Amino acid sequence: MKIYFVRHGESENNGKGLIAGHLDAPLTDKGKEQAEDIAKNLPHDYSLIYSSDLIRCKQTAEIINKNFNVPVVYDVRLRERYFGSLEGKSWLDIPEGEIIKWKDIKEQKYDYRQYGGESVEDVEKRVLSFIDDVKVKKEKVLVVTSAGIIRLLHHLLHGEVPEKIHNASVHEFEFKD
Repeated sequence: MKIYFVRHGESENNGKGLIAGHLDAPLTDKGKEQAEDIAKNLPHDYSLIYSSDLIRCKQTAEIINKNFNVPVVYDVRLRERYFGSLEGKSWLDIPEGEIIKWKDIKEQKYDYRQYGGESVEDVEKRVLSFIDDVKVKKEKVLVVTSAGIIRLLHHLLHGEVPEKIHNASVHEFEFKD
């Protein structure tokens, strides 16, 4: 089963270079334009849109849905990884000598709950639970979520970790029934 995933448009936190995680920040004007542009280029045969319940994803889903007019379901399992006390900080603000390393995050090569946040294993369990629920319904769906979820799926399904997941980018994944 193919499922299409869209990363939300640029949020206020993205624009400031902040670690967002579960922080709820709306789209910037640029992010709204990105969502409008991507909506024009998506196939129009979806029966349902799933979205993270965070405002940046909700706004992106609502903008896209102006072209589709299908039900939108918000699901907390599609949230970005929770980064604990790192949320709201810049990657540059992480104190020297701390255990977290950007390379490890990009390559999904760690499984600890840093700073009170979620481990990759935690995120993987909730995302795969969502995928299992969607596969049972056998509908053509569009999913709006964050970069970390899309990066994790690239890692799990293709053994690769993209350097950058651009705002309002589309990613197609094939899941076995």
